[in-house]
Amino acid sequence: MRTDWYWVRHGAPLQDPGRYAGRLDLPTVPPDAAVARRLAIHLPKGAVWLTSPLVRARQTVQALDPSANAVSVEDLIDQDLGSWAGRRQAEVHKANPQIDWSDPPSIVPEGGEGFDTVVTRVAGFIERMTQHYPDRPLVVVSHLALIRAAMVLALDLPNKSGFQFEVAPFSLTHLSWTGPDDLSEEKSDDRIGTWRVHTSNRALL
Repeated sequence: MRTDWYWVRHGAPLQDPGRYAGRLDLPTVPPDAAVARRLAIHLPKGAVWLTSPLVRARQTVQALDPSANAVSVEDLIDQDLGSWAGRRQAEVHKANPQIDWSDPPSIVPEGGEGFDTVVTRVAGFIERMTQHYPDRPLVVVSHLALIRAAMVLALDLPNKSGFQFEVAPFSLTHLSWTGPDDLSEEKSDDRIGTWRVHTSNRALL
């Protein structure tokens, strides 16, 4: 069985880039129509479309393919930044001098979730969708933290490595997984199947 994952980061949210967005339901800056067409031609026909429920992801789906009947999946929602959402990053840093800002994976926003939790969430989502849509290409419109988590999982890297990946708004990351047809029979703790990275952070501006 092979599953191709076409991860698309939503367009830039309509917000001061110096503020945390998190799960605030912000609209996206409308992409240029020509840019949307250039990205769309790299997405497979007949794919299953999955999207974060946040409006900036759903608007990105519409920009890429107005006919796509994307399934909204709660597990694709952005990282929960708790009380930090909407606040200026500089303000949050100043108010929390006890936090080691040089170690992003260890940071858990007040009332929110850390990156380790995001990786666990994405791992479960990938396993479920691989079994639910066997041999189907999947177009997934989601957020920065989740695409970084997918890269960490595909490359079998420590979670802290995820912060080394650039994922621009309205960019494409294409991964594929090849493995056994029946994952339910696999009981080993060893890594199952083979991941490949075909494209990372491809922005067709």
